[in-house]
Amino acid sequence: MKCSYSIAFFFTTLVTISSSAEQQTCQKDVPCGSSKGHLEIFGSHAEATETIDEMFTVPQPQEFFDKFVKPNKPVLLRGAAKPSRAYSLWTVEYLIREYGNLTVRLEARHEGNDKIPVGEGGLGRDTVAHFMQNFDTMDAYVISQIPRPVEKDVAVPPCLRCGSIAQGIQETHLFLTAAGGKTKLHRDPYSTFHCLFNGTKDWILIDPSQSDLLYFAEESRYEWGGFSEVDVDRVDLLEFPKIQDVRFARITMDKGDCIFVPGGYPHQVRVNGYLNTAVSIWISRLKEFDNTDCDREFDFTPMDQVDVLWRYSGHGDLPQGHMDIHILRRLLLVLADSEGKIPVHHFLDNFLKGQHEVKDEFEENRQMTKEQISTMDELFSNMKIEFAKKVDPEGRGYITKDEVKALTIEEMKELMLIIDPTDVSDMSSFEYSHIPGEHIRGLLVNLLRENHGKMSADLFVNEYVETLGGTSEVAKEIVSKLVPNNDSTLTAAMVRKNLEAALQPFESSRFHDPTVERLMYKHLEMRDEL
Repeated sequence: MKCSYSIAFFFTTLVTISSSAEQQTCQKDVPCGSSKGHLEIFGSHAEATETIDEMFTVPQPQEFFDKFVKPNKPVLLRGAAKPSRAYSLWTVEYLIREYGNLTVRLEARHEGNDKIPVGEGGLGRDTVAHFMQNFDTMDAYVISQIPRPVEKDVAVPPCLRCGSIAQGIQETHLFLTAAGGKTKLHRDPYSTFHCLFNGTKDWILIDPSQSDLLYFAEESRYEWGGFSEVDVDRVDLLEFPKIQDVRFARITMDKGDCIFVPGGYPHQVRVNGYLNTAVSIWISRLKEFDNTDCDREFDFTPMDQVDVLWRYSGHGDLPQGHMDIHILRRLLLVLADSEGKIPVHHFLDNFLKGQHEVKDEFEENRQMTKEQISTMDELFSNMKIEFAKKVDPEGRGYITKDEVKALTIEEMKELMLIIDPTDVSDMSSFEYSHIPGEHIRGLLVNLLRENHGKMSADLFVNEYVETLGGTSEVAKEIVSKLVPNNDSTLTAAMVRKNLEAALQPFESSRFHDPTVERLMYKHLEMRDEL
C-alpha cells in the first residue's frame, strides 16, 4: 500500500510539473488555448460559422428597409451590378480614354502603409490616366469620390430609390486597384452599398455585438467609423487573445455582385484580380423609414439622374467625408427643452470645440504648434459666429424644434460645412498639413551638419521626397524661400535667416480635428440616439 501511494504521488507530481511547464511554454511562445491562426492572416483562427443572406433579385425600398436596414443585417446581392454600364465598359483603355484627365484621391494599397502615395496631382492625388497606366506597379489605389462625368456609368439599384433611403445618399466612392490590396479590420461611418465591376473580393463580416473582441483603436471610441489595431496579415494571438473567440461570416464577391453592409458593421476585405474596380454608395444610418414617393416599382437608374448630397466635379478639393446632416438634425432635436426650444449657445459652447480645448476628454492628443493653436482658435471662433448667424439670424438665442425639422437639405448642408469644413486630406493643400514643420527643420539641420554647412538644393529636394514623403514641387517651393536669387546652393546662414518664412505654410496649417464629431457621438450615445 505504501509503495502504491508513492508511485501514485510520483505520477501526480510528474503530471503537475508537466502541466506547469506546458502552461509556461504556452505563455511564452504560443497563445493559451488554441494556437490556430497565430501569426496568420485574419480569419485563420476558425472556420466561418456565421452566414449572411444572399439574393438574386434586388428588393424594392420598403422590403429592403424592413429586411436589412432596420435589423442591421448585411445582404449579398448576386448580379446586382450588371445593369451598370461599368460592368461591361470599364477596362484600362476605356477609363484612360474617357476619364483620363480627371483627378482622383490615392491611398496606399496596403492600409497598414502610412506613407501616402504621390501621383501626377501631388500628395495623395493622381489623374485617372496616370494611375491606370501604372496601377499594377504602384503601392497605391484609388479611393475617391466619383467624379461627376463618371456617374453615368453606375446604376443606382431600386432599393435605394425612394423615401428616407434616397434622401440619405450621402456620397459615392470609386475604387480602382490591382490584386493584393487589403483593408484593415474596420467599420464604416455610413451604411454602404458596394458593387464590383472587375475582379473578386473576399469579405469577412463580424456582427457588431462582438466589437469588444476586435480591439478597436482608442481613437475610434467616439466615432461612427473606426479601425482595429490587429494586423490582418499576421494576427498575434498573444497580444490580441480575444480574436480566438470571434465568429464571422466569409463571402466572395464576384464581378457583377453588390453587397449591403450596415454602418458600424465590422469587416475586412481582400482584393483579387489583375484589375479590380468597384463603387460604394454611402447611405445614412436610418432608424425609421419615410416611404414618401414609394408608391411605385423602381428600376436601376444612372447615378447622374439621382440626388446625391455631396458630389465631386473631378478637379480641386473633394467634398467627401462630412458628418451626416441627418445626425446633426437629430442632435439639435435632442437638445430641445420642454418648450421645444434649442438654446443656440448651449450647442456652440458644448459641441463646437477643438482638440486643444477639451484636453484629456479623449485619449488621442495631437501635439500642436502655437501657430496651429492660433489657426484652430480662429477657425472655431468663426465657426460659432457663422453657425449662430445661420440658425438664429434675429438673435433670439434659440431655434425651435419645428424650425429644425423644416430646414431643407441644402440648408442642413450649409450648416454642416460651417461646423465640419472639408478635411485637409481632401484638399489640394494637404501636404502642408501632413508634413510637420519640425520634421523639415530637422531634415535641414541634419543635411547641413553632414555636409559641413553647405549643400545643393537638389540634395534637399531629393531627401524631402524620399525621407519625408513629400513632393518635389513643394520641396522646390521651400528652396525658393530659403535661397535668394535662385541660387542652387543652401548654406546654414541662409537657412537660419529664412527658415521661419519657408515653414510658415506648414506650421500655421489647419489639420483634421475630429473633436466635434466625437462630442456629438458621445452625447447621442448617452441618449441612446445613435
